Amino acid sequence: MKGRDGREFELADPGALVLAFQSGGIDLPIDYEHQNDKPEARLSGQVPAAGWIKELRAAEGGLWGRVEWTATASEMIGRKEYRYLSPSILFHPKTRQIVKLKGAGLVHNPNLYLTALASQENTMLPPNKVQQPEGIDLAAELAKMFNLPSDTPVADLLAKLAELVKPTPDPAKFIPVAAVQEMLRDCNTELSLNRQQSVTAKVQKTIQDNQLTNGMRDWAQALCESNESAFDEFCEKVGPTIAQFFKPAENAGWNNLHKLQAKTYDDSPLEQTICEQLGLKPGSLSN
Repeated sequence: MKGRDGREFELADPGALVLAFQSGGIDLPIDYEHQNDKPEARLSGQVPAAGWIKELRAAEGGLWGRVEWTATASEMIGRKEYRYLSPSILFHPKTRQIVKLKGAGLVHNPNLYLTALASQENTMLPPNKVQQPEGIDLAAELAKMFNLPSDTPVADLLAKLAELVKPTPDPAKFIPVAAVQEMLRDCNTELSLNRQQSVTAKVQKTIQDNQLTNGMRDWAQALCESNESAFDEFCEKVGPTIAQFFKPAENAGWNNLHKLQAKTYDDSPLEQTICEQLGLKPGSLSN
């Protein structure tokens, strides 16, 4: 499609936009004069909605929406104070393909050649009631778009157009949202299980290395799951101290007693003093 400002856009896959809308799970806003797309308008105050796009469908080579207007917008459209609807889109800068519908705006001067709003209808406009904009030869434009001769029969053009319209997304390119959500849940469950097993093994090793006591297991498990770096810091600083309690104790007094018994005094002054105090004969300690 070609806008009045000369820019061209391509709606290559309407079904993809419908799928993106359904995946988002929220209605798309329709504002006044695209205020929602202007940062200065959003910063200056509230940006009221004129209506909400409640449903989208791909049909007749285009994108159709069911709109629920506000009371104010309905009255303004009825009085023809606003007559045109201008879509707000995201498009690829190189291919110019439209990739997402952001919403729309009630405007006085639309860029695209769209049918004027004629009433307060809030239902989808049936495809057989689509009106051709004044001054536009729709058949010639379609032939040009498909690189076909300008005198191509309308039936052939419609057949070519029908080939491009895919209300049901191509399963080779898209998968159902429910399938994606289920896959993500399974993946998160598996990651959580692997994480828990890794934490359990880590805590078990610190207990085996006597850096933690068995009574600290539950506390250590909870800390490691919520903040593994804090757990590592605790084991690094406090673990060696705890490990000291599990080392075999050496009975220094018993060993010294054996050394003392094995020592030969050889009538030294120390031996003489001890013998005198104990009432023993000199040389008795050596025996």
